[in-house]
Amino acid sequence: MEKRLMMFLVGLFLFVGSALAQTNVSGTVTSSQDGEPVVGAAVKVEGTNTGTVTDVDGHFRLNAPAGAKLTISYLGMKPQTVKAGSNMRVVLDTDDKTLNEVVVTGYGSAKKLGSVVGAVATVGGEKLDHAVTPNFTDALAGQVSGLSVLSASGDPSKAATIRLRGVNSIYSSNTPLFILDGAPISSTLFSTLNPADIANITVLKDAASTAVYGSRAANGVIVITSKQGMYNEKAKLTLRAQYGISSPVADGADMMNSEQYIKFRDLIGQPVSDDVKNLVNKYGFNTNWRDEVLDNSAPTYDLDATLQGGGQTMNYYLGYNYHYQDGLIDHSGMRRYTVTSRINARLNQYFKVGMNTILGVHSYDQNAEAEATDIYLSNPMVFARMALPYDVPNYYSFDDQGNIVWGDRADALKYSGLETPWFVNSNRRRNQKNVTLNSTVNETLTPFDGLTITAQQAVYAFDRTVSSQNIPRAKFTTPMGTSVDAWAGSSNEFFQRAYNFTLTHTAEYKHNFGSHYLGVLFGEETRINNSKSFGARSTGQNDPRQLRLIDGTTVAIGNLSDSRSRIVYNSVFGTLDYNYAEKYYLYFSLRSDGSSQFAPGHRWGTFWSIGTRWNAKSESFLKDVDWLDELGLSVNYGTTGNSSGADAYDYFGLFGTGTIYNGQSSLGISQPSNESLTWEKVGKFNVGLDFRVFNRLSMDANFYRNKTTDMLMSIPYSYTTGYGSGAGNIGAMTNTGFELTANVDILKSKDFLWTFTANVGYNKNKITELFAGRDSYVLANTGIKLQVGKPYGELYYVRYAGVDSRTGEPMWYDKDGNLTKTFNEERDAVFLGKQQYAPWIGGFGTTFQWKGLSVSADFTWQSGKYLMNNDRYFIENTQFATTYNQSTDMLNVWTTPGQVTNIPAYGYSVQFDDHLVENASFLRMKNLTIQYSLPRAWMNRVPVLQGAKVFGIARNLFTITPFKGYDPEPDINLVQFNYPNSRQFVMGLELTF
Repeated sequence: MEKRLMMFLVGLFLFVGSALAQTNVSGTVTSSQDGEPVVGAAVKVEGTNTGTVTDVDGHFRLNAPAGAKLTISYLGMKPQTVKAGSNMRVVLDTDDKTLNEVVVTGYGSAKKLGSVVGAVATVGGEKLDHAVTPNFTDALAGQVSGLSVLSASGDPSKAATIRLRGVNSIYSSNTPLFILDGAPISSTLFSTLNPADIANITVLKDAASTAVYGSRAANGVIVITSKQGMYNEKAKLTLRAQYGISSPVADGADMMNSEQYIKFRDLIGQPVSDDVKNLVNKYGFNTNWRDEVLDNSAPTYDLDATLQGGGQTMNYYLGYNYHYQDGLIDHSGMRRYTVTSRINARLNQYFKVGMNTILGVHSYDQNAEAEATDIYLSNPMVFARMALPYDVPNYYSFDDQGNIVWGDRADALKYSGLETPWFVNSNRRRNQKNVTLNSTVNETLTPFDGLTITAQQAVYAFDRTVSSQNIPRAKFTTPMGTSVDAWAGSSNEFFQRAYNFTLTHTAEYKHNFGSHYLGVLFGEETRINNSKSFGARSTGQNDPRQLRLIDGTTVAIGNLSDSRSRIVYNSVFGTLDYNYAEKYYLYFSLRSDGSSQFAPGHRWGTFWSIGTRWNAKSESFLKDVDWLDELGLSVNYGTTGNSSGADAYDYFGLFGTGTIYNGQSSLGISQPSNESLTWEKVGKFNVGLDFRVFNRLSMDANFYRNKTTDMLMSIPYSYTTGYGSGAGNIGAMTNTGFELTANVDILKSKDFLWTFTANVGYNKNKITELFAGRDSYVLANTGIKLQVGKPYGELYYVRYAGVDSRTGEPMWYDKDGNLTKTFNEERDAVFLGKQQYAPWIGGFGTTFQWKGLSVSADFTWQSGKYLMNNDRYFIENTQFATTYNQSTDMLNVWTTPGQVTNIPAYGYSVQFDDHLVENASFLRMKNLTIQYSLPRAWMNRVPVLQGAKVFGIARNLFTITPFKGYDPEPDINLVQFNYPNSRQFVMGLELTF
């Protein structure tokens, strides 16, 4: 009995001792960078499964054995192991390597790149800080595998064309969805955003990373994260100024000079007059009209001012930007004013609010004739090709001794008979002004550890005003004897107002259960898009002062237009994120979208994704492999949607006015209804492999296959219906490719770093289904034929067979490969095996850093891209030989039997066949940046100055291409006298106070 009692007392003592050894542990975790509390840091008792996470104020509390050690970790910071105690203060340092891998992929919190199941890529803010164009998208060229960014024009008002992983649709948009700080934006805002305000950009490629965006994510998602102030950050003022000049990139066409043109005219038996020969031989008349039309030193100014900082409960970022850029062509340029404010406040330990606002005003002077779709002689780019070289840009006369006396700039040319572009533009004005507002308000509630409830209200709105006037003028004759026609004055006004509201609510719960992590997110979103526009035109003004108001005319106002639309989307979505020991990852998303664009009963589409990732490096058999730093494999599949191929009211049967019966205006059905119109869908499969070895070389490879079904297409109707075409869901295509990205640290030391990066992407699409059981359909006047089994974008033309050396006649191949001298496009056009969309794209770059000096160079390239060069129809055509200047290739015109040449004899017209199709592959040095940060010791002499940088930038420094047009970048199948891209040189200074 005594023995049993003793054993009970000993056991009771040990139990009480054990209980007493469990102590209450508490503390606060903050960041060494800014002193801000670290919210959601994991606090774990070493050697056990006991743990918790810090709350909104960085506090934590748990029980731990006496003398235990705690491991505190957080994404982007170096973990710490400390002895447990009460009222602890733990300060975590930034882990630069890990921080660079933190990405924002969607709704909810950021993730470490190594934990993301999907295929994603990031572009850091350093690539955007020194963008010299007003549009940030230009800086993305060549930076991400599979991302095609083509800046097709040097016009400052034009945006780049962006595609990710090829072409997923024929009629719908192929542009990715852009998200700015959690809210969708359109390309209208791109020129308002100041690239220097962007912290980083994340590109989401596959279904696992994009399906949560559902109906808008068929073409990928580009997430833009803005720079923010930080809590407990000392106020910092940064001023930056840039100045530069722009000039045209190299032109592939070689136009004839005066001597060559005179020789050419003699070759074809159409000699110029003796008067012209005398001007060339005696006075040297020879004008390069390209140099006269294009500015080789168009100025660019850019001024930036930012103020950022924060206290215990609030942080802020305020910015101002002014950008001025002259265009390469007279009367084309832009001015932009942008004001940015971002304010975040912690109201208490549970509640945060924030507000981001961007207000922009940008004005464009637009050369009305300089659009790539206009082939008018008053278009400066047409004029530069066609004006005769022995005409001169100024009026002239001769004194008694026969010397030339130069006069004013010419209104029209004597021999070409053309009005000069500067004269035309002095009589025409065109201006577009946009006022844009992008504002987001968000509220975040953290009622208890692990749960975050967020509400966000976003509005994107713009007003667009387009004004143009033709100043009245009387008919007159120039000093050179050229007659200039009169025209009446006219005034045009157009106004558009659009606003998009996005309301988003999410609830996210995250928790670690020992080695198991679980994250669950639920949300709903509503988007309302409204647009209204109207326009009017008046003519007949005889006095320029009457043009100030559109009603300043004696003629009735006409050409009235009125348009309005409203689209509403409603969505619910959820995600499940699980991993075991940061080794095995599982991700699932589900989203249901409803759109007013589609017919009742077909408005809702459900999109989903499932993916897994294996972090192989965490396996025990690889942990001790020193040379292998990272190794991961991921696989995912999912669906996304696309509604951009449908207008707001495509499914409706619409009424309209027009000449309906017997020449009389009436009201009738203008569009038949389609009560089954619904979502276009894209199924996406992706498998990815990534690794890093020797702590120097990183590689990321992905293979993908997308399949588009229920394509939104304009379907041609039988003429017996009375309608030409209508929207419908029919057709399918596949899109297959792979991507490879490599990054290597060539040299690393304390003061020196040399890195190299490269990426390549291959893509091939194939049409697998068309409408009404058809296997093929020709898109009229495009050189494109849709055919099952063929890629969309493969060019379709008659093949040119050269010139009959006996007669000088042009020849072609018929569809069977036989020679013919009869051109028949409908019968003999065939697929050329040449793609409008380059199957191979990529980029590479290198960066050198030595102390305060850094040099970086970035290149972009595309291979297998082809364009129909419409310019050559006019400058390599004997039909225009005596009217317009010609290319030097025309000196090889056929003149004698037996001559071997590709240029037919005088009198034969050129046809749109494959000889005008050119290889537009290119390699372009996109950016070269040299920057020097002044030594810190120098700054100490001026206490108020915290830093100073000087930098120089060259954009589009050189281009290697066989293309003979103005520029190979336009993302279309045919180019005609396009506004050339620009080469820019910029110098700048940045000061931080």
